[in-house]
Amino acid sequence: MTLSMATKRSGAEDDAKEILNRVRRLVRALRSFDKDAQSRFGVGAAQMFILHVLQQESELTLNEVAARTATDQSSVSLAVGRLVDEGYVRRTTSEEDRRHVRLSLTPKGRALVRRAPPAAQSRILESVANMAPAERKQLMKLLEKLMTGMGVRERGAPMLFQDK
Repeated sequence: MTLSMATKRSGAEDDAKEILNRVRRLVRALRSFDKDAQSRFGVGAAQMFILHVLQQESELTLNEVAARTATDQSSVSLAVGRLVDEGYVRRTTSEEDRRHVRLSLTPKGRALVRRAPPAAQSRILESVANMAPAERKQLMKLLEKLMTGMGVRERGAPMLFQDK
């Protein structure tokens, strides 16, 4: 191997290590938020994200919550079910169409959201929204390339740190 090739390889390895370290920091921050939410408020990061989304509207459908959390509907349904069981969210059936269910915060849910910091997922969405359009597109492209290189084929968007 020539000196030039060795230098390029060393540079690529150094960059890969730095990227891995940044991924570790991101995962650690997300896990930390999940553990903190669980220990301080009794709900995990997935549920906290949903509570913060519901705080922004008086009522939302399950599909609207899924869209606002950028998550698949089945994952949101599981998390919402737990929140309903714990008394943080109310399900109301539409009077006009019994198939439509509206979700809203209960007083207990509103009190929790007032005490809790913004969900980590909200911070990610806000940070990305503040990027220039070209930066967002580049980030999406590079993350997709990373996922493909790792062999990740899953296309669904489950809730972060939600146990199934």
